[in-house]
Amino acid sequence: MNTTQKPAGGRKRLLWGLLFVVLAVLSVWTVTSQAKGFSPRRFLVYLDRNNPWWLGAAVLAMLAYIGFDALMVGCLLKDFGYRRSLPKCVSYAAADLYFSAITPSATGGQPMEAYFMVKDGVPAVISTVVMLTYLLLYTLSIVIIGLLCLVLVPSSFLAFGTLGRIFIVVGAVIQVALAFLYAMLLWNKDMLRKILRWGLRLLARLRIVRNLERREARLQATMDQYAAATELLKGRRKLLLKTLLLNLAHRASQILVTVFCFLAGGGPLKLAPKLFAMQSNVVIGAYCIPIPGSMGVTDLLMVDGFSSLMSEAQAANLELLARALSFYICILLCGIIVLVKYAMMRLRKEQL
Repeated sequence: MNTTQKPAGGRKRLLWGLLFVVLAVLSVWTVTSQAKGFSPRRFLVYLDRNNPWWLGAAVLAMLAYIGFDALMVGCLLKDFGYRRSLPKCVSYAAADLYFSAITPSATGGQPMEAYFMVKDGVPAVISTVVMLTYLLLYTLSIVIIGLLCLVLVPSSFLAFGTLGRIFIVVGAVIQVALAFLYAMLLWNKDMLRKILRWGLRLLARLRIVRNLERREARLQATMDQYAAATELLKGRRKLLLKTLLLNLAHRASQILVTVFCFLAGGGPLKLAPKLFAMQSNVVIGAYCIPIPGSMGVTDLLMVDGFSSLMSEAQAANLELLARALSFYICILLCGIIVLVKYAMMRLRKEQL
């Protein structure tokens, strides 16, 4: 990860932003057109009848989703001797969430977050270790939540149809594999280097990869960078535990948006734990396809699972409201924060 690299140009970011909007519209249209009994008028009536207190709790949960991400980054930076203000940490978290949402396979989130850190005086090696730690614990947290929900509320998985269950299982396998990969990046770099080198040589034999020597040299340089970064994590078990707890709270906050929307719409409180477990399955299942395709999978899984508790029209209403708050409005807010951050950086540069 080259944290000192300048981010992609504005035209490319605009293109991905427009693609994000198009896919969002298509995803919403697909859900609403296929749900039996759904209509825009009935959705407005549904919104009007929502309990404002539960709806307010959903908004707070959405803000907490950004806030816990910022606290996690701030906690890591502080422990490494680079204390940054809460507004700056919020801008780092917003950059991660926003660019992860609008770039393929969420590839733009961590580089942009690291870029902002470097611009605020954080060394590249520190931003690298922060991103590595974040990626591991972020992935591990949803695996933990998913396992707990599966053990405590096993019926939540069975509520989905066959296709939905396949998505969830594939997503779970991918998350476990990613957690294993990130753990090796942090603690078993030699094994990972051997695996990656073997993979490069295999691709070279298949004539998929050319200039093998140059690519192996680039791999070695990247692994050396990771090695230098991860040395800083040795013996910091309390820090890892604290950031894991913040990541669990971060993930739970996003899931709770849907639960509070369910309660705001008149859903019985006794079903809230099952809905929480179902939404955790939705989050896991979304990872079966990279962004931006995961947007459609998320919508499909939500309606599929929620329809076991209510009518398709009611499930579509809940899905639209919950996704609007937990994703679309959240990403819009993060985009505004990123724009403000850019403006402040530019102003600071002009004043120098």
